[in-house]
Amino acid sequence: DLIERANKLLLHIHSLHSPSTPLSILLVTHGDFGKMLYAAFYKLSWQDVLRQFHFGNSEILLLSKDSSPDKAHVFEIQQYNP
Repeated sequence: DLIERANKLLLHIHSLHSPSTPLSILLVTHGDFGKMLYAAFYKLSWQDVLRQFHFGNSEILLLSKDSSPDKAHVFEIQQYNP
C-alpha cells in the first residue's frame, strides 16, 4: 500500500534527523508515490489527493511545516504525453 510506504519513509527520515540541525532533503520519485508522500506529510486523505492535482515528470512538491498544503506544488510544467 503506497500510503503505508510513504508514512514509513517519513518516519525513517525523521528518525535520522537531529533536532538541533535544519532538515532539507531532496527525494526523487514517481507521481503517485510523490502524492502519497504529500498526503502523509500533511495528513490528508490519499483518495482526495489522487484526484486533487497531477504530479508529473520534473515537477516539484515542497513539503514543509512552514507551508500549507495548497502552496506545496511549487513547480509545475505542462506535460506532453501523446
